[in-house]
Amino acid sequence: MILQSLFRRYENLAHKGKLPLKGWSNEKISFGLRLNEDGEIVQVVDLREEVTSGKKKTLMPRSENVPERVKRAGTGSNPNFLCDNSSYILGVDNKGKPARSLQCFEATKEKHLAILRDCASKTAVAIKNFFNNWIPSNAENCAVLKKDLEEIKNGGNLIFMYGDTLATEAEDIKNAWRISRVSDDSSNDTKMQCLITGNLESIARIHPSIKGIRDAQSSGANIVSFNKGNVAFESYGNKDSQGLNAPVSEYAAFAYTTVLNSLLADKNHVKYFGDATVVYWAEQGDEEYQDAFDFFAFGDDENKIDDRMLDDAMTAIKSGKHIDFKDTVLDTKATFYILGLSPNAARISIRFFLQSTFGDVLKNIINHHKNMEIVAGRDNSRYVPIMKLKDSLVSSKSRDKNLSPVLAGSILKSILSGGLYPESLFANAMMRIKSEQDYKDDRGRAFYKISHTRCAIIKAYLMRNKGRVITVALDENERDTAYILGRIFSVWEMIQKRSVEGDINATIKDRYFNAFCATPRNIFPVLSKLSQYHLKKLEGGQKIYYEKMVGELMGKLDPNSLPKILPLEEQGMFVLGYYHQTQKLFTKKEDNKDE
Repeated sequence: MILQSLFRRYENLAHKGKLPLKGWSNEKISFGLRLNEDGEIVQVVDLREEVTSGKKKTLMPRSENVPERVKRAGTGSNPNFLCDNSSYILGVDNKGKPARSLQCFEATKEKHLAILRDCASKTAVAIKNFFNNWIPSNAENCAVLKKDLEEIKNGGNLIFMYGDTLATEAEDIKNAWRISRVSDDSSNDTKMQCLITGNLESIARIHPSIKGIRDAQSSGANIVSFNKGNVAFESYGNKDSQGLNAPVSEYAAFAYTTVLNSLLADKNHVKYFGDATVVYWAEQGDEEYQDAFDFFAFGDDENKIDDRMLDDAMTAIKSGKHIDFKDTVLDTKATFYILGLSPNAARISIRFFLQSTFGDVLKNIINHHKNMEIVAGRDNSRYVPIMKLKDSLVSSKSRDKNLSPVLAGSILKSILSGGLYPESLFANAMMRIKSEQDYKDDRGRAFYKISHTRCAIIKAYLMRNKGRVITVALDENERDTAYILGRIFSVWEMIQKRSVEGDINATIKDRYFNAFCATPRNIFPVLSKLSQYHLKKLEGGQKIYYEKMVGELMGKLDPNSLPKILPLEEQGMFVLGYYHQTQKLFTKKEDNKDE
């Protein structure tokens, strides 16, 4: 299913001229070697482009359509055509193995002279002259290379140029490459039914590498591969027949890897969640669908989602109409795919794969946002970006925001598929609340253990997984005992703050929150007595206001039947009661300040 979906996308984009045909691939190129007719290097052209990343500007290699890369393994020298690193093109590098570098150059020379044998264009002649005349040991003394040689030897790709054009643009060279590819393909006599196309075709022994998976090997990894000598390699009697246990044709292997590499190279539409590299696409290949998915799923604090956007999108989905997104009309019935990939040595693990209509995917995301919607301070949106959700599940003091790969993958899958949230999502949010304390960092920024995001997670989990009805803001009519206890604790905390001038070294929240949340019957008398002590320090209308508030909340409880222990689910309700009441109290405070 995954490979078939990628194959269809390749065919759609290839027919539109947006992806290279078989035998070609998009690769990152750092420098061009401009040759004259005699094959001498007359200039090193820096092809890197300035890219802004945050506040920094860096030089990044440029993507170009070049002859398809070879698969390299072991110690053998297997050169690419027209474009390769300095070991193969110049015979020099900084790896400290000159004999190996010379071997790579000689293999590259042999390949180019063979393919370009009958080519007569000025570009082809220049390249042939280069290989016939170049002496790798002269590289260090070459005046043209001197300025950039150290960077060139670092491993970036080089490409031949003649004049202002790349060698890949010469028609006779392209034709020579095509003929050589046909010859190579015809040498594979093994024909089987392709798992992707269903046609009887030559089967790929080794699939092209997939690059761009975070934390995978930089040289690339594979979704489909077998270890020679392994039982899986030799199953079905396929001894010494690498690749036949998962028969994919040469063309289909090229197609699915080409389109996946294209998706992974598009950093505007790749997200990292836990250890998963997430790519997504519409079957017809329109970027507008990816942009809309980006916004609704991963929108951050700078791209805030509001009620109108969600309601308009949901209305369009329910009525089967198109969605208007940034002056673009999107079909809710368009097929949409989401693929999560994780590194596993030289292989790639499928973390999850979802196929649905674009409308259904957005509906699931919108439902998640509605589940997570909870009252917030004036500086926060009521909707929580998915990345912020993930970060709230690790310590706020930790620089490492990596979450368990299994948990991260299951969280994202539940959001995108509309399924139940993983139990560990709720458990982790509660654990973070219990294990942390409020504090201010070196910049004076306040961090709260009972944060907006963690409370949003608790609300979403209890609504979706446990079927509870929970309001966005304070619910005065909620009769749940744990919720009311949380409200009472919030009021007691406020009374303490009002009774003391200046900062408090340790509030009742610091000392008693966890204990009261878990075992309310044991702690209730202690806190009630403390509250009476703090109330005596208040005066006038303020004292009457809080006495009345505590009295009304106490009236909703039976003091003789307070629970000895609150289960974790009820502790979640306690936290929400506390959070809702605290937001209400601070809202009143801000309103009074404005008056």
